[in-house]
Amino acid sequence: MLDIDKNEKDTEALDAYSRAVMTAAERVGPAVVRIDLEHEGRRSGPYPMPREYGGVGSGFIFASDGQILTNAHVVAKARRLKVTLADGRTFDASLVGSEPDVDIALLRIGADRLPVAELGRGPLRVGQLVIAVGNPYGLNWTVTAGVVSALGRTLQGPGTQKMTDLIQTDTSINPGNSGGPLVDSAGRVVGITTAMMPMAQGLGFSIPLETIKSALARIYQRREAAPTGVSLGVGGMRVPIDPALRQRLHLNQQFGMQLLEIRSGGPADYAELKRLDIVIAAAGEPVTEPEDLQRVVRRHKTGDTMTLNFLRGGTLRQVTVVL
Repeated sequence: MLDIDKNEKDTEALDAYSRAVMTAAERVGPAVVRIDLEHEGRRSGPYPMPREYGGVGSGFIFASDGQILTNAHVVAKARRLKVTLADGRTFDASLVGSEPDVDIALLRIGADRLPVAELGRGPLRVGQLVIAVGNPYGLNWTVTAGVVSALGRTLQGPGTQKMTDLIQTDTSINPGNSGGPLVDSAGRVVGITTAMMPMAQGLGFSIPLETIKSALARIYQRREAAPTGVSLGVGGMRVPIDPALRQRLHLNQQFGMQLLEIRSGGPADYAELKRLDIVIAAAGEPVTEPEDLQRVVRRHKTGDTMTLNFLRGGTLRQVTVVL
C-alpha cells in the first residue's frame, strides 16, 4: 500500500515537471529561430584560396517586427545570414548591431506580426527550473531542461574575452544551441545560451537578462544618433505595460519603450528622465518601441524641443526635452 502511494506521488511529481517543461517549450517555441550563416575562410596549403564555410546557431524573436536576439560570436564575420522560423519560412537577415564584449547581437528580418518570446521578470534563484530551446548540431528546435546551478559565474571565452555574471546551468548545451533562449517554467526568457565548457558534462552558461537589456540599449542608442546626429541620449527596449495600470490610466496602447541607458550629460539626462521610465509618447505620437522614438527624433534638429509622456512609479508624467 505504501509503495503504491509512493509510486502515485512520484507519478504526480513527474507529471507536474513534464507539464512545466512542455508548457514552457510550447510558449517560447514559435519565437525560436535557426540561424544559418556563410563566411569566408582560407584553405590551408601552399596556395590559399577563398572558401565559403557554413555554420548554424540559434536565436529568438523578441519584437514582432522581425527583431531577433542571438550571440555576437554566432554571426561574427558572416558574409550572409539566413533565418528559418518555426513555421518553416526563411528570410535573409541583416545585422543591426552587436556587443561582442557581452556576446549579444541584434538581427532583423523583413517580416512583421511575428510570435515573440516574452522576457522574464524578477531575479533567478539557484535550483530554479530552466529550459533551453535551440538547434544543437543542426537538430532543429531541440528542448532540454535542467536547473540553475549557480549565478554570477566568470568564464574565459574565445581568445582573451572574459565573460562575467553568467548563469550556470546543468541544461544540456551543445554546438548550435548558442544564441537560443533560456526560459523559466512560464516560458519567459531569463537568458541567452552562450557557451559550454569543453571536456565537461552538465556545465552550460547563459547571459543573464539584465546584461541583455543593457546591451540592447547601447545598440539602440548608437542607431538613434547615427542618421542625423540629433540624439535624445537614451537606449531602451519594448516592454508590455501592466494591464491594471493601463486600465487605471485609461491607456490604449499595450507597449512602451523602457529606458535602460541614459547618456550622462545628454538631453534625457538634463530633462531628469531616469532608468526604467517607460516612454509612451513623443511629440504627441505613440511610442511602443525604440524605432518609434527614433523616427520622431529624426524629424527634429539640434535645439528643437520635444515633449515626452512617460510612466514612472505607476504615474503618468510629461517632460519637455531640448534636443
